[in-house]
Amino acid sequence: MAVLKQISRLGIAAALGLFALPLAIPAARAELPPLRWKTSTGSPHQGAVLEDRDVPLYALCGANDAALQAVAKRNLASLLDTGNLLTSDDLSFTLRAEGDPHVWARAWSVAGQMLENDDIARRMKGWISGFTALGERRCGIARGTRADGANVTVAVGIDALADMAPLPTQARVGQWLKLEGTMLVPASSVKVILLGPKGAPKTVLASLSGDSIRSTFAVDQEGPWLVQVLATVSTGPRPVLEAMVFAGSSPPSRFVSLPAPGEEAAKGAVDDPDALLRMVNAARAGEGQAALTRDPRLDKLAQAHADEMVKAKMVGHDVGKGDLRARMTDSGLRVRIAGENLASARSIEHAHRALWASPSHRDNILYNDFRRMGAAAVRTTDGSVWVAEVFTN
Repeated sequence: MAVLKQISRLGIAAALGLFALPLAIPAARAELPPLRWKTSTGSPHQGAVLEDRDVPLYALCGANDAALQAVAKRNLASLLDTGNLLTSDDLSFTLRAEGDPHVWARAWSVAGQMLENDDIARRMKGWISGFTALGERRCGIARGTRADGANVTVAVGIDALADMAPLPTQARVGQWLKLEGTMLVPASSVKVILLGPKGAPKTVLASLSGDSIRSTFAVDQEGPWLVQVLATVSTGPRPVLEAMVFAGSSPPSRFVSLPAPGEEAAKGAVDDPDALLRMVNAARAGEGQAALTRDPRLDKLAQAHADEMVKAKMVGHDVGKGDLRARMTDSGLRVRIAGENLASARSIEHAHRALWASPSHRDNILYNDFRRMGAAAVRTTDGSVWVAEVFTN
């Protein structure tokens, strides 16, 4: 059996797509009002007193959280005003604006004429059955009425694996900030990764003592900073907290979806794995890094793990047949260093976009020592694409 000398570059993308029932609603009619950012990012947020009709719904989808309620209300407004729920990118952006640090938010909606609460609860159970939680499931619910009189209910849920003390949304250029958090599930280690306005992601010193997370860092460039806490939990390393800090600048009032470097390269691909390789190599070329060579052995590893994630309905490194170290050892592969990026999104391009937007995953995409790559994608009946990328020297 081959033994891996080092595997330390794992990541999971916060790109879970929206889960929604199709609604026959007219095309876009209005634009949502500008977002007003909270002064800090932290959790949890005490929810408002519930109406009696909402109690059984929260019993299904998780603890009532004020920030998630606000996100659900904006998601409802988007559905009523434009005919569509927020995209997964816009949903994450809205979470940050409302001061919530959690990742992988999921959204759900249901609509109907004279829809009874029992009917809503029954349909919500179907959504929850595919929403596997490792930590504390939290939820926000909003209700409204469509122009045709139909009742509409929207829910937004997260799986909270950690909580964070308030971290300011705005700071001076060069200001030192203290990040403090609490793990809600067992973790063996944590990393704090910063993605600034310019340059590659960087890892800063962080500590985990018991369940307490601590880190101190400076935002030394003007512009937006993404702060990500990566923890090694039962399913492997994964982002558990994220926050935006705007150094010497103001937060944007609207989400603008921009393609990630390399997305255009997916055009003309023969299949989804080829599209992933093309996008990764185009992104690397833009940063002066050598192209990766596709390796059938790594393709096989990636495909097997993507299949396991679909079966488990969960994105994770240690889902199915063990973490990357175990899977490579079982396959007889001997490498010096390896990494893995995982995502679930509504398209191949959006999976790449989410991976690029995440500090830990961009680091894998651009890592100088990687030379080979395997890729796989599984498309499911709900429109989701489950992606696995494996990198080695």
